[in-house]
Amino acid sequence: MKIAFIGGGKMVSNMVKGFNRGGLQQEQLGVWLRDKEKLDVFTENHSVTPLHKISDIATYDVVVLGILPKSLREVANKLRKHVQPHQILISILGGVTIDNIDDLFAEDQKIVRVMPNTPVGVNQGVLPMSNNVLVSKKEKKLLEETFEILGDVHWIDESLMYTMPGITGSSPAFIYMLIEAMADNAVSVGVDRETAYQMISEMLMGAAAMVQETKLHPGVLKDQVTSPGGSTIQGVMTLEKLGFRNAIIEAMNAVHEKNK
Repeated sequence: MKIAFIGGGKMVSNMVKGFNRGGLQQEQLGVWLRDKEKLDVFTENHSVTPLHKISDIATYDVVVLGILPKSLREVANKLRKHVQPHQILISILGGVTIDNIDDLFAEDQKIVRVMPNTPVGVNQGVLPMSNNVLVSKKEKKLLEETFEILGDVHWIDESLMYTMPGITGSSPAFIYMLIEAMADNAVSVGVDRETAYQMISEMLMGAAAMVQETKLHPGVLKDQVTSPGGSTIQGVMTLEKLGFRNAIIEAMNAVHEKNK
């Protein structure tokens, strides 16, 4: 599968990095940018083919819209006559529905909406996906196999897409804040910062693996760590006292509200 990107922002950059790391070669990836200087810089830093004309997308199977939502109409006006019915148009634009995109392209256009997160750049992303009825089961399977290079693919109803930034898209920022806070504490008691970051991130990966592989409720796994009268339960009680759970829930609600 050959993939052309329209736009070259942070998420497109991470997706291209992930595809490169996953083995996709330059001839399988293309990118078009309105700013030719930025196009030169992008292609110098990534293994991707520069598309000097927007019509160059014709040789690709998939066209990924990676521009800002406010630029969609302008770009669609340029792109519309070059997108072919057999091509799958993929949007990674936040807050833009499949119907919004359909209104700007041909009635028979195959459209998929994806909400990737930045860990796609290290092939550990989460990619919720929705599609219109014109995308066949065979095409969905092929897309899934290709995009699993970047991480885990989940097909969901589009009505839930507005919740994905809070669940998978914006939430890495919350985890980075947690890592930073824990590392600050570790440094305060004498651990060097590099070691703290490494050990804490390893701990988080291990805890996540326990949830995935044991299939146990997170509360059960938490109870397995908390011995009666031990130090862990003291930490848990402090988090509860300070509203740790509620802070996370409210942060996610704030993201949900912004994306409605």
